[in-house]
Amino acid sequence: MSDCSDEALITIATFDSELEASFARGALEAIGIQALVPGERGGSFSGMYGGMPAQAALQVFESDRDRAIVALRRLQIRIVPPRHRV
Repeated sequence: MSDCSDEALITIATFDSELEASFARGALEAIGIQALVPGERGGSFSGMYGGMPAQAALQVFESDRDRAIVALRRLQIRIVPPRHRV
């Protein structure tokens, strides 16, 4: 994998739960795209058992954006429209 340390992370999808976001992250990582779910609790699914489910975002490096979106569309995962930079 390339060094993306100076590259911005962008949100490409949102999910109703961390579980869904983690599934998408795993699918992207399986094809070599680094992905992140900010605030992911490493397998702790607190929203499943009485807590309020929190919306979760999926982020990738900017250079992987297009490839990641294509992969998520194949999985029929909703995509966040890109924001215009100011």
